[in-house]
Amino acid sequence: MQSFLCVSGVVVVLVTILLAIFKKEKDNRLEDGYVKINVFQNYKLLWDILKLPHIQILAIALLTARIGFSAMDSVSNLKLIDAGISKDDIMMITIATYVIKLCMPIFVSKYTTSPKPMSYYLKITPVRLLWAVTYVVLIHYTPSLIRNNEVVSIPVYYYFLLGIVCLMNEMMNFFMLLTLYAFFCRLSDPRYGGTYMTLFNTFYYSGFLISHTLVLKLVDVLTFMQCPVGALNSCPDSNELCETNRRSCDVYVDGYYVAIAICMIIGFIWYGVFRNVIKTYQSLSLPHWKINIVTPKELNKSRNILTA
Repeated sequence: MQSFLCVSGVVVVLVTILLAIFKKEKDNRLEDGYVKINVFQNYKLLWDILKLPHIQILAIALLTARIGFSAMDSVSNLKLIDAGISKDDIMMITIATYVIKLCMPIFVSKYTTSPKPMSYYLKITPVRLLWAVTYVVLIHYTPSLIRNNEVVSIPVYYYFLLGIVCLMNEMMNFFMLLTLYAFFCRLSDPRYGGTYMTLFNTFYYSGFLISHTLVLKLVDVLTFMQCPVGALNSCPDSNELCETNRRSCDVYVDGYYVAIAICMIIGFIWYGVFRNVIKTYQSLSLPHWKINIVTPKELNKSRNILTA
């Protein structure tokens, strides 16, 4: 891990330096509608964008879009490690997903550059929600598949199953992300594209972080354990008694499975509520998303017309 982070850091620095030296930005000062704004004006622009009714509804959709997948994405690897899969194995699969993500844009560009990229996002959403069932089945049977007389011995076919489940999830996740970015580009006013993209990404990743944090807490709250020794056998109240009798608290309700079910239900509710909204939004023309700001050129043009 230390070598990986070191090499990655060097690559990032080198790429950044090469971009700074060789990549030339386009000079937009001679274009029609060019506006140069300062930091204060940019935040005011953000506020004006947020006041658009379409943006407010889209913000709610983006903040809640990841709830349906949060239990599968944030807890599944932890459950696999708890079942006996090593962190090294999980890391190897994660590295394999990076290779696939590197190649995927080449093959899916025709979908992400289509006039309606979110149609593909909506088609993948119920499939990925149901894909959580494969994680549930795999994690439930993992202890019996990789243990022989309480000794961890992972068979080759298990690695194949684990790789298929994880890679398919990551491929669907990445494809949905690409279509979402294409959607953001279509909605952004070209004059302030960076501001729009930053705002949309802030909503999306804020929802990602909030939902993941809440799900981790939800799994803890919904997990119930008991000790097979004593009358008052609820854990952690009887944890000391269990340790005294060389026993351990057994899980009789696993919060992971409950959280998966809750997230799937919320995900399908989100799909039902926002499916038609998103379809409508991707069909709207750019003026529905633009902020009416008078540029210096437009102001001078208006003055010339009034003078004439």
